[in-house]
Amino acid sequence: MKAITAYQEVKQKITNDLVSGRFFMGQALPAEKDLAKELKVSIGTLRKAVDELVAEGIVIRRQGKGTYVAEHDEQRLLYYFFHVVKHNAEHKNYPKVELVSFQSASANLEEAHKLSIKEGLPVWRIVNRLFLDQTCVLVDHITLSKKQFPKLTKAAFAQREGSIYQLYQAQYGQTVVRTSERLRAGAASKQYAEWLDLNVGAPVIMIRRLALGIQDEPIEWRISTLNTEHHEYFSELGI
Repeated sequence: MKAITAYQEVKQKITNDLVSGRFFMGQALPAEKDLAKELKVSIGTLRKAVDELVAEGIVIRRQGKGTYVAEHDEQRLLYYFFHVVKHNAEHKNYPKVELVSFQSASANLEEAHKLSIKEGLPVWRIVNRLFLDQTCVLVDHITLSKKQFPKLTKAAFAQREGSIYQLYQAQYGQTVVRTSERLRAGAASKQYAEWLDLNVGAPVIMIRRLALGIQDEPIEWRISTLNTEHHEYFSELGI
């Protein structure tokens, strides 16, 4: 097994503190000199570890104020996780959401695999419609493990303040820091055609997204179906 470096060990210790609840969302980390002293490492080693946590979106630096545990606000959610725009447009609008259904179910094989649970274990299945400019452009099918969200209710989900990811973070300590996505072309079924105001068989894009937490643990499995008539999936990568 490859030995980890000093900064990687520091990064893991800070990550463990976040997972254990020592530091909460929006909370400032200790000053660099204090944290370096606590962990018995140099300032340089500490900064390298924190640099990686910043790059991964787990913590953020605020100039002149310090380093804080990232929290999901609307701007962060919009620019990090919502990638639907009108054709040839670069700006994004925050979507309006309508809850279609909220049901208890048993995990099928795919859901179990994606959420790293056994097939047949209890899950929540949620369907949302997302609107831009009063037009439904996207339908989300969301699956959550009941073990991670044991007390979630339809009322709590529908009446939440803020986004879905904010709910996960604020009420259940489940912080989405990245997503893994795969796209497929598809054709609208009768139900999707009705929801998205399309003809049956019209082209759609299916976005298959696994939301992952601080330690790369699966939090949410989501299949989104996008009406491509006037909108497209937009992603911008940088290095």
